[in-house]
Amino acid sequence: MMTRSLFDLVRKMTPEKASREFRDFSGAHAYAAARRLMDETFAGYPDVDHSFVREFQTAGFSARVFELALYAALREHGKELDRTHPAPDFLVGGDTPVAIEATTTNPPQGETAEDVDIATAVRRRIPDDMEAAEAEFTMQIGKALRRKLEHRDAKGHAYWEKPHVDGIPFVLAVQSFHSPSSLIHTVSSLATYLYGIRDVATRDSHGSLVLNSQVVTEHRHKEKTIPSGLFAQPEAEHLAAVIFTNSATVSKFARMGTERGYGPQDVAIARVGLMYDPDPNASLAVPFGYVVGDYGPEEHETFSEGFHVLHNPWARTPVATGALDGFTEHRLQPNGRLLTTFRQPDYFVSRTWILQGQGGGNPLPVARRRVQQYLAGPAGSR
Repeated sequence: MMTRSLFDLVRKMTPEKASREFRDFSGAHAYAAARRLMDETFAGYPDVDHSFVREFQTAGFSARVFELALYAALREHGKELDRTHPAPDFLVGGDTPVAIEATTTNPPQGETAEDVDIATAVRRRIPDDMEAAEAEFTMQIGKALRRKLEHRDAKGHAYWEKPHVDGIPFVLAVQSFHSPSSLIHTVSSLATYLYGIRDVATRDSHGSLVLNSQVVTEHRHKEKTIPSGLFAQPEAEHLAAVIFTNSATVSKFARMGTERGYGPQDVAIARVGLMYDPDPNASLAVPFGYVVGDYGPEEHETFSEGFHVLHNPWARTPVATGALDGFTEHRLQPNGRLLTTFRQPDYFVSRTWILQGQGGGNPLPVARRRVQQYLAGPAGSR
């Protein structure tokens, strides 16, 4: 049986027709571990409409990486996946079935992957105007989700109206790729849009943190405005939940592949960023940093790390408890606050440094030093 590879150009495809993202990634020595893990994952992936590889090699590179990571995250927790139908993308079987359709936010029309090299695509760049960038993120996420809710097939059926989805909770999975900095946004921005509330932090007379919910009615970006609280809108009554991540990228495959020993000896990977602080009085995230592989065998990254499930409390067919138990879950409480159930460390946002040794040398000392400098710098002193 011939082994499939994501990196063998499809029939009649020339290197010039492949996207710049794909060309840069497939030819980079530093991403050898990521490519091997991707091929291993894809070996079990049922490509129903036989379009996955072509889209991965052309304009759909980032979206297909996201879809592959979502597939792996579901499989690593033993989910039964039915891929015999082209849509929705995944039908999770068993006692708690779920139908999942994946979507992404994308660059503005007229811009393509050719405009961004792989180094830019995986780098988290902080926008000059964070408030405007967050407004754009909300607008783009809203557009992507509503596009799927309004979609109808040739027979006029919505996703949840298809015979094989009847009576099964319908879920949309989304990740943002509309700009080089779009991955910096966290689940809290999406939660505000979906539930129409945001947390406002204050301190009481004893200095303890107090969180109150503030109603949000709309979101504005430039001249456009959309209503907040998508879950409460009539068009979302069939949407059981939204799955969100900002980390299903080539960097995740690179880190996890390196953990497995797939990378060359002259490549080291470090990861730094901000993570959840369990202190109930904490108002800021905690900086973290580590070199991939500098820990015991019981500590390793999973595909489901970084995936969040936001449940719709008004859904006609809600997601059953435990249906997506490998992911971090968010549920709206009667007091207007979100109850978050963590399954593993929750990294809000991270940056992956991939270092290659000069002349085949060992880059680990440099990687460790850079992590120490990050933690000793402004991020670590907060």
